Amino acid sequence: MNEKKKINSQSVENILKNFKKNLYGIEYYFDKFGGIAQGTDIDEVKKNEEFLDSCFMEIGIDRKDLTSKKNTENITADQLVEILVKYRNKPKISTKNFEILSRSSFLMLNNYFEYLLSDLLSYHYNKFQKSLNEKKFNLALKEINEYETIEEVTKALITKEVESMMVEMSFDELLEHFHSTLGIDNEKAIINWKLIGEFRERRHLIVHNSSLVNKKYIVRTGNPFNLQIGETVNIDTEYFNKACKEFYLSGLLLSYNCWGKWDKEESNNAIFQMLTDCFDLLKLKDYELVTRFTDFTQKIEARNDNQEDYLLRTKVNRLIALKKLSNTGLLSKELKKIKTGTLSPIFKLAFAILSDNYKDIIDLVKQAKSLEDIDLNKYHEWPIYDFIRDNEELNAQIENELIKTISKATRPKTVVKRVKKVPVQTTLN
Repeated sequence: MNEKKKINSQSVENILKNFKKNLYGIEYYFDKFGGIAQGTDIDEVKKNEEFLDSCFMEIGIDRKDLTSKKNTENITADQLVEILVKYRNKPKISTKNFEILSRSSFLMLNNYFEYLLSDLLSYHYNKFQKSLNEKKFNLALKEINEYETIEEVTKALITKEVESMMVEMSFDELLEHFHSTLGIDNEKAIINWKLIGEFRERRHLIVHNSSLVNKKYIVRTGNPFNLQIGETVNIDTEYFNKACKEFYLSGLLLSYNCWGKWDKEESNNAIFQMLTDCFDLLKLKDYELVTRFTDFTQKIEARNDNQEDYLLRTKVNRLIALKKLSNTGLLSKELKKIKTGTLSPIFKLAFAILSDNYKDIIDLVKQAKSLEDIDLNKYHEWPIYDFIRDNEELNAQIENELIKTISKATRPKTVVKRVKKVPVQTTLN
């Protein structure tokens, strides 16, 4: 395959898939080994405590006596000296296992976001090479002779240009380049770029300043966490998870804006992937992130029936998240904007549940079932039905109704044989 075909086989979709895979990987790594690292640290502390207890027992002192002023009066000077000697010889403990793991995970998180920016820039300039026509490149004859085709030379020059941009531009300058030069909306109303800027500056402290806060960090970030100069920055679980979510959301929205502008022919697929991402977040019960992501999807206008269907389903998932968050004000406001009269039964069912209107629920379930929009598996999978599962009577009625939808192919063979003996009704309603 020649180089040009390789370039054309790349897409924003693939770049986004790699980004998500990288973030899932580092998050899994952090969750899996973070607990082990913390456990190791706790074990080290326990060993130290056990050593101290044994020292006091050997000297003939109950360590608990040290908490009482009256009891400490009975300790002799020789015993105190012996305690100090043993304390100096206590085993060294390391409480840094978790910190080492969390910092390395945090650095990789930052790196993966850089890779995303770099991949998007490379893709754009490879696909729209004319945008660099006025750019002057320095290339020695020796370097030119290393390549066999013009396409290879062009790609090499673009790679060098992108690498230079990633090194020479600050993070804010890179974002501005996407916005002003490439015409990509940075979604400042949704993404907390200031917080991401703090993540980036904290990363610099870890890599270049032994994790110690300096004046540059204070000035560049505004010091949102009220750290003192010389203080050691830590990456705890809450902070890491917050960084993970913000990088994930910003990567998604930036990529989808690039997708919509650079790969317009794939718009149907892009909107379907947005629906998938929204549903995945909903299943993870990250309702706050669902609402922020759908702040973005709500701005998209459907251009065909498929897109209209995907965006409506995404809208429903947004409303589910609002209901889960008990944001009744915004939920009610957005429900009022939706005209349910022309919607299919499955959407009428969804909006009835979201509105706590259970009057016609069973009839709507039957209608949606007849169109194969709901079955027992879908009932247990879609989080919207969580709101009615607590109603034992209604839940039982719906499940009984859906059990009837089990197809002949999934029934036991003995049952299938009996069904075949029943006359087939040919009347279609």
